[in-house]
Amino acid sequence: MSSPHPDPARPAGTGSGRRILALHLPLLAVDRQILIAQAAGDADAARHWRHGPAACHAPGPRGPMITIPNPAARAAGVRTGMTLAEARARTAGDILLAPADPRGDRRALAWLADLADRFSPAVGLDGDQGLLLDITGVAHLFRGEAGLIARASALIRGRGFSLTAAIAPTPLAASALARAQGHAQAQAQGHAQAYPPADDAVVVAHDQAGPDETRAALARLVGPLPPEMISLDGGRLRRVAEGLARLGIRRVDALDALPRSSVAERFGPGLLDLLDRLYDRAPDPLHPRRPSAPVDVRISWAEPIGRAEDIAAATAALVDDLVADLGAAGLGARRLALSVHLVDGRLQRAELGLALASREPRHMMRLLAERLDRIDPGLGIEVMVLAAPVVQPLADLDRSLPGLGQAPLSAGTGSAAVAALIDRIDARLGNGRVRAVRIEAGVMPETAIRLIPAAIAPQRAVRIDDGPHRVTAPRPARLLARPEPALVVAALPDDPPARLRWRGRLHRVHLADGPERLTGPWWESPGAPAEARDYYRVETEDGLRLWVFRSRGSAGLVLDGDGAADDAAAADDWFVHGIFA
Repeated sequence: MSSPHPDPARPAGTGSGRRILALHLPLLAVDRQILIAQAAGDADAARHWRHGPAACHAPGPRGPMITIPNPAARAAGVRTGMTLAEARARTAGDILLAPADPRGDRRALAWLADLADRFSPAVGLDGDQGLLLDITGVAHLFRGEAGLIARASALIRGRGFSLTAAIAPTPLAASALARAQGHAQAQAQGHAQAYPPADDAVVVAHDQAGPDETRAALARLVGPLPPEMISLDGGRLRRVAEGLARLGIRRVDALDALPRSSVAERFGPGLLDLLDRLYDRAPDPLHPRRPSAPVDVRISWAEPIGRAEDIAAATAALVDDLVADLGAAGLGARRLALSVHLVDGRLQRAELGLALASREPRHMMRLLAERLDRIDPGLGIEVMVLAAPVVQPLADLDRSLPGLGQAPLSAGTGSAAVAALIDRIDARLGNGRVRAVRIEAGVMPETAIRLIPAAIAPQRAVRIDDGPHRVTAPRPARLLARPEPALVVAALPDDPPARLRWRGRLHRVHLADGPERLTGPWWESPGAPAEARDYYRVETEDGLRLWVFRSRGSAGLVLDGDGAADDAAAADDWFVHGIFA
């Protein structure tokens, strides 16, 4: 008789050839407390956090509870989830306590992720205590995977953080192996574990190994892990692990040997998905903390550089490599980002926008040269990265200014010269100093046009007719930043102004034309009439030509039979909005 739940076939390995480096920081919160004490000049507190019993705590269902003890506290029997009273009893009251700061821990982890950008174009966060780096194809820049692990470990430990590391074909496997090392270190006091020792980084095979060799090494290393170690959500899997333990299953390889239909029926299909990702039998994506640039190149040195001529030569080499990659992809760069990683862990960035998509090396180098003299090499530069975070097909050039985009920047045409001038001004004075006009979906004049940096301007010439409402009357050469109130005298309520007081001066109107009614979108004032304005073009006796409007509902000011009026009684809902040339 056949089973009602047939065993689904075990997926074959993906053979992706990826290499993922996991950096686990098991004592991130404790290490931060040491750094905080050192920064405050409290040597005794820093010494106690390092050598005496200490722990962080947070509110819990039974009151404040331990979230992470340091090694000395753990050796005294303090464990995560223990109340403060129990922790003090275990240490005879000699325990240093501090409130947990998850937000500060996340900021520190993000800072370390920025430092790790020098080792990989894709760096992701591994929960709240680790980093994941896609090092596929980049290890040779650091003298192999061993050299990369050594440099990454030295960088993070040099900042004062404990670290365990692992390299595997999938993010989940690398994370599990690195966390297993940290767990083994934490449990080393009389709790022997069956998974790999924590003295060295765990490396699954090597980057030149074949798929079969890598798969066998992966199975050999992840097999002894306890089931709860294969997910960041250990609490959710703890119940599964307890159920497996009742069946005598305490290792991942024993779990993987069970019939898949039985595992799915009893524990849900999510556990099978974790197993397949762990064993590289299903896709296991790495989610970078920042979107990866479409094209980037990098260069590193075993011995740091610092001379200006060496920095310029390295930048030129990066530009050549970037141009080659852009050409192979048929793209042009609209933005360049140069990242300089220093030996002391500092990171310096320079970003440039281009008015036209380009892959002209001389133009790029000329722009970057404006920023190189601002780089302080300090103790030396060990990695430089040049990226094109914004690209577009080179044939689809920017036309934010009339006539631009018809020729490459090397053609020497007038339009290309304007684009090159925009780029050089931005490079010298700062991004966004040159502005272009963008038509917005707004009705009122102050919302219909927006000035934006020319480097991100629309890809075609803009005209006022591009707006959602065609202009039917002339517009002033100068539009005020915001409408300015004016006191107006009119012969009749619907007549144009006869006199107006603006900026403290009284002006008599000689000529007037209008009104032109503009009505705002109804959805901006639900439940109330939409804003309406009546615009007039007026010319005063002293030759001033203004663009004024009256808000709907204004009665203006009616002159008496003698033509006299009191300015103090004038309505206050008239405004001057622009000045004609």
